[in-house]
Amino acid sequence: MSYDTSRDTVWPFDVDLSALDTGSITNIILDIENHLPLLKSEGDMKELLRVKKLFEEELMESRRLH
Repeated sequence: MSYDTSRDTVWPFDVDLSALDTGSITNIILDIENHLPLLKSEGDMKELLRVKKLFEEELMESRRLH
């Protein structure tokens, strides 16, 4: 499966994640992982993996609430 890296740094939607704590982001990532096997379209899977990566990057930010 190829992955388009040209859009990796841009959120697919306008949202401020700064108020989310690490537990909330971890739960979102787990929900995404649980939904991946249900996707039938490769395009949908790529987009969901892209969103997952963005949440993972947000989780790694040092300013993240705990």
